Formats: sequence, C-alpha cells, structure tokens
Amino acid sequence: MADLPESREHEALEKDFLGHLWPPFTQMQGLNPVIMDHARGAVVWDTEGNEYIDAFASLWTVNVGHGRQEIFDAIAEQTKKLAIYHIFQIANEPSSKLAAKVAGHMPGDLNHVFLTLGGGESVETAVKMARQYWRNKGQGTKYMVMFRDRSYHGTTMTSTSAQGLSMNRAKFEPLLPGFIKLGAPYCYRCMWGKTYGEDCKMECARQVEQEIAFYGPENVGTMLGETMIGTGGVIPPPPEYWPLVNEICKANDVLVINDEVITGFGRAGTWFGFEQFGSDPDLITLAKGLSSGYLPLGAVGAKDHVFEAFLGDPGKTFMSGATYNGHPLCSAAGIANLEIIEREKLVDRCAELGPCLQDGLATLLSHRIVGDVRGVGLVAGVEFVKDKATREWFAPAQGVAAKVRDEAFKRGVFVRLLGGGHVLAVAPPFIISTEQIDTVVSVLDESIAVVEQQLGI
Repeated sequence: MADLPESREHEALEKDFLGHLWPPFTQMQGLNPVIMDHARGAVVWDTEGNEYIDAFASLWTVNVGHGRQEIFDAIAEQTKKLAIYHIFQIANEPSSKLAAKVAGHMPGDLNHVFLTLGGGESVETAVKMARQYWRNKGQGTKYMVMFRDRSYHGTTMTSTSAQGLSMNRAKFEPLLPGFIKLGAPYCYRCMWGKTYGEDCKMECARQVEQEIAFYGPENVGTMLGETMIGTGGVIPPPPEYWPLVNEICKANDVLVINDEVITGFGRAGTWFGFEQFGSDPDLITLAKGLSSGYLPLGAVGAKDHVFEAFLGDPGKTFMSGATYNGHPLCSAAGIANLEIIEREKLVDRCAELGPCLQDGLATLLSHRIVGDVRGVGLVAGVEFVKDKATREWFAPAQGVAAKVRDEAFKRGVFVRLLGGGHVLAVAPPFIISTEQIDTVVSVLDESIAVVEQQLGI
C-alpha cells in the first residue's frame, strides 16, 4: 500500500475501514470516514493532508502531546529486555517501578496500585475490590453501589450498570443488580430546582445520606463517582460536594471510589482532581493520562486499609485480574510519560493555562445559543440551549451542537460532542500553546455564528 499514490492509498484504507473495521459508538451506514495519518504536539493530520488542532487530545488522553520520542524509545528499549510476562505471583521491573512512581504522586496512604489496561477495566476492578473488601471483613451484605445521573465509567457490564447516560445503558438491560442511582451535582440544571449560593442546601450530596438510610448502611458499601463528571457534560461539582459526601460515607462505613480516568495526572491543574475538589477516596481509578494513550494502561489506587483487608488467609486474595495486567511495554510507556510530566512540570502548566482556556471559552456566552461554559484546568464544556432563560435544549433531531462541532472540524479544530448531544468538550494536550488555544476559541466562535445563521437566530 505504501507504493500507491496518496489518493489511491486513502481509497484503499477507506475500503478496509468501511468493509471490515467495526469501531465503537459509530453508525457505519453512510459514514464518510476521516482517516488520521500522523500527529505532532497538539496537531494531527489526516491521510488527505488536512491539519487539525487536536483540542480533545484524542479522547482526553494525549496529555503530553503527540509524537514524544522519549516514550517511543522507552518502549523500544523494553522490547529488547522483556516484551511480555504476566505478574501473577511474579514481578517485572517496569510494572514495579510504575506502581511506585504512581504511589509516589498519590497523597496520604493511597500507597497501592493495581495495574489494568484502561479506564473501564479500572472501574470494573475497583467495584469488585470494594465488594470483596466488605466480604473479607465479614460484611458481605454491603454489596450495593451508589452512582450518579450523567455518569460515565466505561463499557464493561459493571461500569454500564453504573452508567448515568440512558443512551449508553438502555440497549443492554437488564443490567447488574445492586446499583443505586443518585442525582448529579449539576448546578446549571439542578434536579432539585435550587440555585447554588442562594437556596441550595447541597441536596445533591445529602441524597447520599438519604439513600444509605433507605437501603440500610448494612447493605450499601460503595459510593462511585467521577471526581468531575466528564462525558455526561463536563460538570465540575460545587466545592462543598465531595467533602460532604465523604463525611456522610465515612459515618456510614461506605467506601468512596473517585473515578479519576479523566482528571488524573494533571488535567484539572493538580496531580489528581480529588485533591482540589476536597475528596478523600478509599480507591481511585486511573487511565488515559497515565500513559497519554501511547499504549493501553490503567490502574486502581488503594488506601492501606483496603489493601490490608486482602492480606493473610489465602481465601482473602483478590480474585481478579487479566493476562496483560502489568504488561512490561505498557508499564515502560507509563513511566516515560510520567517522567515527561514531572520534568516539564506539565501539571503546573495545566494550572497556568487553565484560565486562558476557561476565560477564552467564556466569551462564547455572548452567543444566544450558548447557555453555559464550565470547566477546570485544561478541560471545559460548552452547553448549547434553545432558550437561555428556560435553559431548554434544542430538539435532538436538530443536532445543533453536532453542527457546531462539524463546522469547527471543517476549520481545522477537533472538539468532542457529549452530554447527551448538547455539549461540546475541549480538553487539549498539556503542551498546547496559548496561540493554539486562541485559535480553538476563535474557530468555535465562528462556527457557532454560522450555525446561528442557519437557525435564523
């Protein structure tokens, strides 16, 4: 294929894609695919030579940017020593060093790291860990797991059962028992009809206490929540939320799992999002920024008391894992990635660049169809509405947010549609320049104006 003219090569790839590859979350009927070819820094090019600012870091993943030779070299060097070996009762060097490096950045007594191959697997593992934790402690009835509306934790059956987006769970019912749905800390659309800073009494957090009382603290064992809701619409919680949730959970002997798949390793402007949102989790789930997506990699971080519940009798051993957990090549990629973040102080850079992104995107509120702009660090969401006063969404069939996305894509900026089709998310690599951020904002501004004109607004 390499010897084909570029146009022929694209046609051949398109034929392979449409004829054989079945990608996730993609309607293939009538699809005209864009095929990405190469990338560098915060920019990616397709096979036809078009250039795009990757304002979503692939899938909020490529934190250190594309094309980092240090990571390529680390993977290549590891292949010369040990390309693959399992870690069932056996260790390898890169997985051990990676676990120590991750633990070194986690605060407090989050000292233990269970390696996985991605975010969904990390959530699956953490929930299983929590359930076996209670069984090991002689409280096996505490199997129930609380989760929130608008949550997204992956696509395994466990994470789908804790899925707060109906479009992602409806096709797979019946799901697993023992999952309790809570309202989201979504101030722009408070399900209790309250206004933060006025009549709000943190009903979203106090519902945790109400549901524990309803189902019984002897049955509820776990609270699972993204530190900041991501795919559900980029929804940072109010500052009082996680401290109050933690207080309630500790009073009722309920483990807290913070899903840090998106916010882990710097995107929120601190190493982990829960540090600035005031949470004190027993378990955290990690992925994406752990390797910047260069190879599949995830992890679960656990406090000492959780880990210690699995020690002693062989019957207490954590009975979960997979062939590729602790994969030497993936671990080598993770180490090199974290070394880049450390050396280049990219967490600090997120904190410094965050206001540039957030303030720039806030200017889009001048548009009549932009209802809210929110975020933290280098992650933000722009929510589109039909009516600013009532906050009514456009009808899904109108696809307004999708049209804005497509206009931006034509102009060389890739952003992601989420939040049930009403929100565009921006989450660029940490190495993005201020000039590129300005371009992202100006392109979105222009694209929104085009769609408003199409709507006759």
